[in-house]
Amino acid sequence: MVRRILDFQSALTNASGQSHVFDQLEQTTHVQVKLGEILPALTDALLSQRAWVHDFEDDKIEVSKDLFEVIQAYQRMRNAA
Repeated sequence: MVRRILDFQSALTNASGQSHVFDQLEQTTHVQVKLGEILPALTDALLSQRAWVHDFEDDKIEVSKDLFEVIQAYQRMRNAA
């Protein structure tokens, strides 16, 4: 996707002789953090029923396969009780 945007920008530059910098390309949209750094705040926000948590419900996150398996096992055990 970024490559296509850059190629489009390059084509625009060649066609018009002008170059415009896309601010969006220069901004970082994702960060890597340790789960332990954000878990306390997320837990508090969930328990406090903060509205902003729902704004991010459909966002995808990346977790290790091991963590995902542990979470799934935990959910199964909780549902069985």
